Amino acid sequence: MKNDVPEIIEVEIEKLVTGGAGLGRVEGRAVFVHGTVPGDRVRAAVRLQKPKFIAADLVEVVEPGPDRRPPPCPHFGDCGGCDLQHLEPARQRALKTDILVDCFARIGKLAIIDLISGPDAIGGDLRYRNKIRLLASPTGHYGLLRRGTHEIVPLASCALLPEQFDETILPWIRTLPPAEQLVLQFDDRGNWLLSMFGPPNRLRVLKKILASFTQDGVPAPGCRGLLFNNLPIWGHDYLVMRLAGKRYRVSARSFFQGNLAVTEAAVTTVREWLAEVRSPGGLLADLCCGVGLFSLALADRFDEVIAVDTDPHAIRDARNNIERDREARGKVTAFKGPIGVILRGPDVAERDGWREGCCVLDPPRTGLDKRDLDAVLGRAPRHIVYMSCDPATLARDTAILVAGGYAVDRVRAFDMFPQTAHLESLVLLTRAEGNEPS
Repeated sequence: MKNDVPEIIEVEIEKLVTGGAGLGRVEGRAVFVHGTVPGDRVRAAVRLQKPKFIAADLVEVVEPGPDRRPPPCPHFGDCGGCDLQHLEPARQRALKTDILVDCFARIGKLAIIDLISGPDAIGGDLRYRNKIRLLASPTGHYGLLRRGTHEIVPLASCALLPEQFDETILPWIRTLPPAEQLVLQFDDRGNWLLSMFGPPNRLRVLKKILASFTQDGVPAPGCRGLLFNNLPIWGHDYLVMRLAGKRYRVSARSFFQGNLAVTEAAVTTVREWLAEVRSPGGLLADLCCGVGLFSLALADRFDEVIAVDTDPHAIRDARNNIERDREARGKVTAFKGPIGVILRGPDVAERDGWREGCCVLDPPRTGLDKRDLDAVLGRAPRHIVYMSCDPATLARDTAILVAGGYAVDRVRAFDMFPQTAHLESLVLLTRAEGNEPS
């Protein structure tokens, strides 16, 4: 390749980009280096060279930027679970906002700088996370992958999880037969659920060990259920999350947000936005509804709610949660299937109230595909609330909705995952006058 740079380069970091890497420039090419902050001057080892960019690994911080700090977790830099522990929390939030604004400008060709609020400090910057997936190392220890590799970094603690993980749960897990993967989930009261995955022949040994040290009928303090390869072997296969005055049954195989305090703030924001732009009543379509987060939280503001998701486990939980909620029961109908199919089907397409209705979108990181977006535009609800954990796909999909006749009214960023480069965002869109459904 022409214009190859040396194996070790020195570069000054200008800003952070999506994914948390620092961006600098050498000989006109963009250089991406993880573990850096704006203002850093660093030496980095070139890992990949392309005509327009270079990927490099941090070797040495020659001169630290003004917002660099000692990371609070001893595993930071080895474990790939966090991106930004070396950066002051307030600066983390400001730089994430910059990333969101940049994605909307660069990908969506939309200016949102005057519409955006947040992210604010909500809850804590540590000990906030309620779910983790751990992998087993060849030595039998559990940990997370080193960034960019398949190598497992054994964990002695995790600064993002509740303290009981370090003090009691992880030591207890090490007394069990080794598994290939573990998924640990917490509720808001210190209860937890453990899902183990591994060879089926270990199940018999696991049951014997559990029987030998179970005390007072509970394997360990706070444990509410144990599963092996998704098969319940003790207790429940779900937790009950309390949030915004509602109770949500969340089974081991269903998705729920990983930061309860920030999730509650997001739900509160949506309620406040809708109270300001529309009168109570009408139709709500909660698409990508999961276990019914927004369906339950907003049911009192609408006459009818349609909840849609493709995940059978989430829909099962959603229907259970709807049936148990006084305000949602009889008002919310949950459908399983793709958005594009459900919205075009007679059970949904022919419902009254779409013209003045509201749609909530909360898709996975990949966003919505064209068929789903076309289906939403075909129903043309008056308001759309889009919640996303990926600024790039949010900007892309928002641009499609704007091209389809909507205007962006408000944007709010949430630091759902402090110490990482991830950002949760809410966008409120309103159908422009004159863009009525045909």
